[in-house]
Amino acid sequence: MQYRFRCVLLLAVVTIWCFGAVESPLAQENCRISVDTILAARNDSVVDPQLKRHIGELQSMFNYTSYRLLSSESLNLRLGQSGMVSLPGDRRLKITPRRIHGSRADIALQMMKQKRTVFETQVQLLNRGSLFVGGPAYQNGNLIFKISSAY
Repeated sequence: MQYRFRCVLLLAVVTIWCFGAVESPLAQENCRISVDTILAARNDSVVDPQLKRHIGELQSMFNYTSYRLLSSESLNLRLGQSGMVSLPGDRRLKITPRRIHGSRADIALQMMKQKRTVFETQVQLLNRGSLFVGGPAYQNGNLIFKISSAY
């Protein structure tokens, strides 16, 4: 019986060694990334109805009186796959989910204007989580990006 167990164990080790480690099911999943582009300004007090549920969080992080949703885009990406979101002011945001571990995803963000990188970072997002990122000046205010993930 012990001989049989050792043979099965040896066969499993050889199989993993020859064919590589078995990927987790999460590594096969798509990561849905959503980007909401918000124009924040101080010249009035209009709050877009679609942003009302986030107004407390926005006002606690950013000192503006007006918040308008300019656009919303979603991407379905595999790990390691990059996608682009168009932003106002001739900018693009390149998004690449790098790794999923536990309930968090490592996501690389790279903002470009024309062909030049103007901002680059990596964030961790909880599954079904989101974060707000302050952006560049635009029109009479600043852009804010709400980045959300689900996997």
